[in-house]
Amino acid sequence: MTFTVRVNGRPHDTEPRPGQCLRTYLRERGWFGVKKGCDAGDCGACTVHVDGEPVHSCLYPAVRARGRSVTTVEGLAADDGGLHPVQRKFLDAQGFQCGFCTAGFLMTAAALEGEPDDLPHRLKGNICRCTGYRAIEDAVRGVRHTETPGPGQTLGASPGAPVGRDIVTGTARYTFDVDVPGLLHMKLLRSPHPHARILSIDTRAALAVPGVHAVLTHEDAPATLYSTARHEDPTDDPADTRVLDDTVRYVGQRVAAVVADSKQAAEEACRRVDVTYEHLPCVTDPEEAMRPGAPALHAGKGPEARIARAEHNIAGEVHAETGSVDAGFAEADVVHEGTYRTQRVQHASLETHGSVAWFEEGGARRLIVRTSTQTPFLTRRALCALFGLPEDGVRVVTGRVGGGFGGKQEMLTEDVVVLAALKLRRPVKLEHTRAEQFHGATTRHPFTVRVKVGARADGTLTALRMRVVSDTGAYGNHGPAVLLHGVKEPFALYRAPHKKVDAWAVYTNSVPSGAFRGYGL
Repeated sequence: MTFTVRVNGRPHDTEPRPGQCLRTYLRERGWFGVKKGCDAGDCGACTVHVDGEPVHSCLYPAVRARGRSVTTVEGLAADDGGLHPVQRKFLDAQGFQCGFCTAGFLMTAAALEGEPDDLPHRLKGNICRCTGYRAIEDAVRGVRHTETPGPGQTLGASPGAPVGRDIVTGTARYTFDVDVPGLLHMKLLRSPHPHARILSIDTRAALAVPGVHAVLTHEDAPATLYSTARHEDPTDDPADTRVLDDTVRYVGQRVAAVVADSKQAAEEACRRVDVTYEHLPCVTDPEEAMRPGAPALHAGKGPEARIARAEHNIAGEVHAETGSVDAGFAEADVVHEGTYRTQRVQHASLETHGSVAWFEEGGARRLIVRTSTQTPFLTRRALCALFGLPEDGVRVVTGRVGGGFGGKQEMLTEDVVVLAALKLRRPVKLEHTRAEQFHGATTRHPFTVRVKVGARADGTLTALRMRVVSDTGAYGNHGPAVLLHGVKEPFALYRAPHKKVDAWAVYTNSVPSGAFRGYGL
């Protein structure tokens, strides 16, 4: 029996691949309003209607759509270009921020009947990481927040985001909402060990997998050290990282990059790469990491690495005093001491980290890097420095970013994708899975803050002392900058004549920490 499915009123008869889900089938047909957020049926960004019923298309086998009618966000509106009532409500309420989840919310909300009385339950299959849900609730309930100001009346009014219509109709283009002919797919082999030296990598079995074009290792990567953190002044961050290294320093660090015709072939090849490791001592507690005799993660990298004290695993430190805290505590009627900790947190942006690189057609042959980043110009500068490329020969393009929260102020995919594109002269794509976001991207810095504060009986502060230890993980990234912000601006807010701070950003054999929403503050 032939396969036929109607998508937004149009027939498609291409047979799905074995095991293919409906989400990838729809995106391969050009329906880019269907998003990938989790591939596990948790986030709802891929929600579509099958015969009028909302389903998570990442879990729905494409073959089950045979003979059915599928509606995506692009087909929700009328053919005359008008908006569906739910799209109009989301536009009027501005029920979106980055907009990556909006298509899924629209498809779920469009199937609700009447005035829903339990929205948290009715929308439990959809997740938004930006809005806090208030604007989404207002949209579903028909609350309007936008205005249409007359000429000269825009100041003080709320006209709505210019991109709003594109978001609610599914035509806004995010990182991978493009069709790149001849695209190859990359998957990363990651370290199972917290600290080890790579003695050998046998890629022969991996290269024998049909469709595999290359297996890249540290032998293919430049020896240049850099930081994945992106700042206007690149010397703000330790240069302690290689694209692919011969030493791994945390579970999840990339060991090899496989490039193939399909993600499935690349994944199979990753399973066949044979790596021989020499296990090294590891340390995961920052207090232990600073003690004499602890394994030094980045010893011997030299002054060009800009590491404060590599032999003690200290990526950066701050020491300062105003007045005399001892005198201030002597003046106090009451002294409080306490230790406070913040946890490691992953940003969980709905659009995962990812990049695609290709060479444009024509004489210029510029390298185009399309990536989900918060710092396209700084990333271009870093790529050019890393690979010795002229800035007018590289163009870094960012479409709409599906959430960042600081985590995409980091060059986590562009470097290895460009390495592969330069080696193969072919378009290459790398897109993190949701699991890779947790062990292959960055997190908020865990802080331990010991505070001693003195005050008079009337509440006037006399002295304030802080001892701060930040766990920057296996690589420095934003470590010194986050630490500096954490003990600078907030500390200055407290009116006390005597203040002292001692603070350290410390390397451990843990997933690297990075920028996260007003980092350090």
